[in-house]
Amino acid sequence: MTTPIPMRPSGVLRGDKAADITIDVFVDIQCPHSRAMWPTLLSVIQHYKSRSVSLKVHLMTLSNHRQAWDMSLGLFALADGDADKFYDFATYLYERQDEFYNAEFMHKTHDDLRQLIADKAEEHLGINRCQFLSRMDDGDIYTLARTPIRYAATKSVWATPTVFINNGGNVLVNHLSTLTDWQQMIDPLFGEETI
Repeated sequence: MTTPIPMRPSGVLRGDKAADITIDVFVDIQCPHSRAMWPTLLSVIQHYKSRSVSLKVHLMTLSNHRQAWDMSLGLFALADGDADKFYDFATYLYERQDEFYNAEFMHKTHDDLRQLIADKAEEHLGINRCQFLSRMDDGDIYTLARTPIRYAATKSVWATPTVFINNGGNVLVNHLSTLTDWQQMIDPLFGEETI
């Protein structure tokens, strides 16, 4: 069975879509390694904001993170196509990841999870709770949430976080890497040495 053509490409972009240096990162909202890398990703794109560098985050759901799917639906529903809202709410959720990790939800229901993501959206942005929960059920939100995992499969991505720079996969950073580690990789692509 072939993958249907999505309405738009996978990923939420920060920066110029025609940037000379492109960073694609596959993350899972429930993944602790993705959470550890998240602040550094934001630092990287902030550091290079005046340069031709872009960051595209592909929010996928790993099979062992059973709460991640609904949290992803909520994230896409709240952002509703706004990249700034997406990155801000992702940051908010990563900071509260322990509230929806597997052990916390061992004896809770699917409705408990939906209420939790609605609580978080309401706390973060003061949204209308009923409209938000309804938006989570819309078909276009479902498509946005499922597209990244299908795109990940085409790139043989099976774990998070996984990073590609300029579509190259031999990237020597991980969740423990610092901004300096990233600079040592990116600066030479501009023909510069890192200090």
